[in-house]
Amino acid sequence: MRRDGERTTETNVDLDDETIEVVQTERRTFSELFDEDGELPFWKDNSGWSGYLREDGAYYRVSVMADGTIDSKHEVPESDVVESIRDHVEDPGAGSVGTFIRGARCPGDRPDPPEPVMDYYAADGGQR
Repeated sequence: MRRDGERTTETNVDLDDETIEVVQTERRTFSELFDEDGELPFWKDNSGWSGYLREDGAYYRVSVMADGTIDSKHEVPESDVVESIRDHVEDPGAGSVGTFIRGARCPGDRPDPPEPVMDYYAADGGQR
């Protein structure tokens, strides 16, 4: 899986209220989501994996046993795959960043957030 990205920071300072508001936006683009076998695993454990399989332009929701045997395989429209990827990225149960089995982390790829260089306070007065 390949990725490209950019990060922007907007800082708003209000000296009258003695506040600073920092808005950080990180944009990542991932390509080659499916591996060379057409597989896009979302979850994996000792019994196997589940995710999507792409074959001849069609998409299938699959559950695959640890030995490679396909336990279930159901054709789905492309829109279901897109929505599942979106849900997986936003799923807090997937490591808060939608950790895919193949090691890619969407939208970020750092195992831990960077240490802040300073404490700052939000516009509502709460420390962040």
